[in-house]
Amino acid sequence: HNWTGNRVTCRDWFQLTLKEGLTVFRDQQFSADMLAAAGGESARAVKRIEDVRVLRSAQFPEDAGPMAHPIRPDEYQAIDNFYTATVYEKGAEVIRMLHTVLGPEGFRNGMDLYFSYHDGEAVTCDDFVEAMSEANGVDLDQFMHWYSQRGTPRVRAELAWDGAAQRATLTLSQHRPDRDDQPLHIPVALGLIGPDGQDMALRLAGEAAAGGTTRVLSLVAAQQQFVFEDLAAAPVPSLLRGFSAPVILEIEEDDARLAFRMAHDSDPFNRWDAAQRYMVRVILDLAEAAGQGGALAVPAAFIDAFRALLDDARLDPAFRAVALALPTEAYLLEQMSPADPAALRTALIALMRALGTGLADDWLRHDAALDVAGPYRYHPADAGRRALRNLGLRYLCAAGVDEGIARARAQFAAATNMTEQFGALAALVNSPAGEAAADALARFEHRFGGDALVMDKWFAVQASAWHWHDDAPEVLDRVEALSAHPAFSLANPNKIYALLGTYFRANPGAFHRPDGAGYRFWAARIRDINARNPQVAARMARVLEHWRRLTPALQSLARAQIEALVADAALSPDVREVLEKALV
Repeated sequence: HNWTGNRVTCRDWFQLTLKEGLTVFRDQQFSADMLAAAGGESARAVKRIEDVRVLRSAQFPEDAGPMAHPIRPDEYQAIDNFYTATVYEKGAEVIRMLHTVLGPEGFRNGMDLYFSYHDGEAVTCDDFVEAMSEANGVDLDQFMHWYSQRGTPRVRAELAWDGAAQRATLTLSQHRPDRDDQPLHIPVALGLIGPDGQDMALRLAGEAAAGGTTRVLSLVAAQQQFVFEDLAAAPVPSLLRGFSAPVILEIEEDDARLAFRMAHDSDPFNRWDAAQRYMVRVILDLAEAAGQGGALAVPAAFIDAFRALLDDARLDPAFRAVALALPTEAYLLEQMSPADPAALRTALIALMRALGTGLADDWLRHDAALDVAGPYRYHPADAGRRALRNLGLRYLCAAGVDEGIARARAQFAAATNMTEQFGALAALVNSPAGEAAADALARFEHRFGGDALVMDKWFAVQASAWHWHDDAPEVLDRVEALSAHPAFSLANPNKIYALLGTYFRANPGAFHRPDGAGYRFWAARIRDINARNPQVAARMARVLEHWRRLTPALQSLARAQIEALVADAALSPDVREVLEKALV
């Protein structure tokens, strides 16, 4: 941050992404390089996947809501509301696209020129992109639209195969359903996978020779076609490799094709994404059935694909851990119309139970094999083993598998590090083993009650708990009780985020209650926090900015609480901006 945040800083607040987006990108790259040095390229891929999960769960919804804005906004009401996922995370993705378009060497040349021109100065986003343009002799005028256009672009892809000519024609188009902006410069990294699971050499029409197995295409018009020749068989496209642009990809893929890419895509990110797409499809089908009161049946083919990925020893445990984790509820709710948190939660519980029971023997076998012997040390390979082991405990405990619960209790008791102890605690809390969970929570509190940061984790794991058995207490009752805990304080933002923020944001199945109690609790806490810390209150207020996407019954309940808050004369400008925009 000293180099790209302080030595060269922004001329005015509107240029905030100049330093923050660039610094987030550099931090992501540094972390990925350090992980790859110790854990190989799969560790680098895991870092990229984690970054994209954050983007899709936090920034994509922001881009689709009333607080949507470009990475370089042209206006604001309260400056405290300027520190957004769009400015930071999407800003980092825009810098990453420049890195992709220019290549590592070209990007470094641009950075060197930028520092030589502007070290010690306060400059603009235009100055940064102009340095990149000058250093590489390329025109980036169209690329600058990323700085001024809001919303998440959608890229539609269709592949037509001509077997007689051994030619595949890829048609790419870009659009945003609610806007009519100028086309963006979108880098699309792609590969084509043959029936044998191997990448095919790529030669575009007009080229003399193939240019490798991964290419970066520049989508600069509303629609373009790219023709690939000399292909021996019909290919399966692997698009947006490495998530080369912050867009939503629309492509028709059946279950068999997704399972094929889960097994064979050479790009780790796209292999993960294929698994996520398959999961999303299954989960949304289950949620639709749950909303209609129907039976919930998880397809056997899905469980088989899940098992194949779990048992693929060629894959690093860290990668398998992220690939087999379910998509976040925030991301899934964005895929529903209308968003029904209760039906989604029912679907997720059914799926976790099916994967826990259907793969119980597999999870238990891996649990034993993944044990990290010896004194604790941090190493990416060991961290990956612990991550996959903890994920297995989550599925086993969710399904109520007795041996899984026993192993979680044993891991909790024997753990010599926080990762293993907290992983076991989270598995027990999210299980029907209420007595075991209560015992583990009490022991954890007794051991770490004097450590404020660790207690934040203790608050959060309870606020995020699901309702796994009929006798379990309502999460709202638990959160209200924890609000009176001696270690909790409304004067401490970290405590607010750990307990209240987790309940409001990370537990939609419990927060969006059909009786509206969750919304009433939210409104009361907004009033309390607003009087102490308007900036934190504004962040909590954004929880319901997407209320119009909910079911009609929930919309009515949420709107009533938003309108009541807006009518409060004591509301700060920070909170008022968020809520008034939500009502527009």
